[in-house]
Amino acid sequence: MNCVTHTRPKKEREATPFEAYLAVVRRAVDGELARMLREKEEGAQREGEPAHAAFAAMAKLAVRGGKRQRAALLAAAYEACGGVGGSTAVTAAGVAIELLQTYFLVHDDWMDASELRRSGPTVHVALRATFASERHADAAAILAGDWACALAQEALLSLPYLPPEAILAALRELARIQSDVIVGQLLDVHGATDAIDRMHELKTGSYTVRGPFELGALLAGASTEQHAFLERFAKPLGIAFQLRDDLLGTFGDPLLTGKSVTSDIAERKRTALVADLLETANGRAVWSSGEPDAIRSFMIESGTKTRVEARLARLVDEACSALATSPLTADGKVLLASAARLLAQRDR
Repeated sequence: MNCVTHTRPKKEREATPFEAYLAVVRRAVDGELARMLREKEEGAQREGEPAHAAFAAMAKLAVRGGKRQRAALLAAAYEACGGVGGSTAVTAAGVAIELLQTYFLVHDDWMDASELRRSGPTVHVALRATFASERHADAAAILAGDWACALAQEALLSLPYLPPEAILAALRELARIQSDVIVGQLLDVHGATDAIDRMHELKTGSYTVRGPFELGALLAGASTEQHAFLERFAKPLGIAFQLRDDLLGTFGDPLLTGKSVTSDIAERKRTALVADLLETANGRAVWSSGEPDAIRSFMIESGTKTRVEARLARLVDEACSALATSPLTADGKVLLASAARLLAQRDR
């Protein structure tokens, strides 16, 4: 099944199969996530102002602007592996993966000293306006992220009607995803430019693509062959997703991404663009200058941007090449091919 298409501008075309599916999943996940957070906020309020402030800041991030692509990938994998009941059967699992992402975002933003996330203040920045001490605010932000992680586990355990052994297997997978991202973040924080792909695979691919697919497959009771295919499909697609993130972080539209195009460079993040740039002496010299505009211009002039875009396209082709013969449902193949295109072409 070919994942390459030529489409008209987005405003002039109909939604792709995955975009239509995503809209359905998003409505269900957003509704259940909001309900859960409202219920939990009552308990946080009873624990006093520090607890309530931390919870509220985390909850605002969780419900603000999330695309819910991970939840939709989880549901698509569930259906592609023959899971019964449709996407609504695993809505709570979608809530779990979105809360796990919230946990990652809160901690990542603090480590990167980021001030903006989803067109609003990051959690540690929001809490600095609440707490008199910056140290207390930052500590509260880290704990708010931990709270989101705890709620993710609770949401997964609340799945109705599915076999307990499937839920237990999914919970183990959730823990594995968390461990992988921690290792990937350590590689990122320490600037491991010799392990960019491994960092992408662990930090982003594990919970953006491979993790949601595996969670959906486990909850569906997938066969060994289905698990193996989804692993082959997800690995290159996860790296491609991060490459697109890198491109958007440096060349995207801030009105769409909610993030400055100079922040990754200003923070000296070791992206795939930077890794390519550092391959030449001229690139290293420009990078050493620390001038975001000059660095962005050189990335275009030197071909860095083009090379990363070409690699992204190759990875998506690799991910999709086996779809036609995969042991998945026919509707599942269509959804996954459409999802791969969306992840590779997204503008936010």
